[in-house]
Amino acid sequence: MVSRKADQHIATEKAINSRLQLGEAVAFERRGEWAAAEAAFSRAFHHACERGDLLGIVDALRGQCRVYQPQQRYEEAEEVAELSFEIASLNGLAQAAARAVNSLAAIAYHQQRWSEARKSYIDARGLAFDHGDDELVGFTSQNLGIISNIIGDLHEAKTLYLESIGSTVRSGDRRTAMIAYGNLAMVCADLHDWMEAEVDLDRGIEIAEQLGDVPVGAKLRANRAEPLIHTGQLAQATKTLDTAEQLATQAGDTGTLADIARFRAMIAREEGHLEFATKHITYSLQLAMEGSLNLEHAEALEERACLLDDTRHLARSATQRVRARYWTAGLRGRAP
Repeated sequence: MVSRKADQHIATEKAINSRLQLGEAVAFERRGEWAAAEAAFSRAFHHACERGDLLGIVDALRGQCRVYQPQQRYEEAEEVAELSFEIASLNGLAQAAARAVNSLAAIAYHQQRWSEARKSYIDARGLAFDHGDDELVGFTSQNLGIISNIIGDLHEAKTLYLESIGSTVRSGDRRTAMIAYGNLAMVCADLHDWMEAEVDLDRGIEIAEQLGDVPVGAKLRANRAEPLIHTGQLAQATKTLDTAEQLATQAGDTGTLADIARFRAMIAREEGHLEFATKHITYSLQLAMEGSLNLEHAEALEERACLLDDTRHLARSATQRVRARYWTAGLRGRAP
């Protein structure tokens, strides 16, 4: 009896130590400090191996996978995700195995392998339903919504984002809720429902501040400028972009910085300052091209086309719109 209690105490201590190690790594990840996060996840992995903590091992591997993706280290990300899946499957860790499938889907998504990503997300979602994992249902519903958004099915995307938010209410997963609110806002913006978009972004920003998530907070604040611009609140839009730029610079997020420059161009165009608008959109295009950011490039081209309309260069405007459609088609080319 004493031996059993001692074993339980040791197992509990192992789990607590592993959670502390992983918590440190996740904190770095959420601040966008990729090198520090990678090192912390590596420490957590070795710590879990030394103590025979299988769940800690697979969680640390999935954390490494998440950190590799923003750095475009996809081969390494896929390798650790597959290892996480194998360890989880062989040891009966069904929930962890399902989450590893979700990680593999995310890698395919980041590489624009839409059909493969969609299939893996559906597989992971089915496993999540089977095991009552509301948190993973929230992940996968959101990711499927993103793919529906990319291929242009906005109403399906909105339904999936709302389902994701509903799942986060049951699971208490504020991080997924934060991102889902941001994605829901973007769908509402595409549907020109500016008031709902602003409300959803405010909810996402509030959660980002609570969690201390710098990269997502920067993205949400940048996107908040769009509904403000379209409802004529230009001073407020400029203010939110100033804050977003500070956060995006801190996180080294080139994509968000490209979006910020594009929104500044929109504001300048609305105010009739075409010279400043040209300067901002040129910078946005430069960032997008240097970072090989196809979506940001397409959106910047579209804004430059609007600017050229205002300066009455209609022939060049038509050319820019064609190029924007070309870049967007490149994004959607692998969609189902």
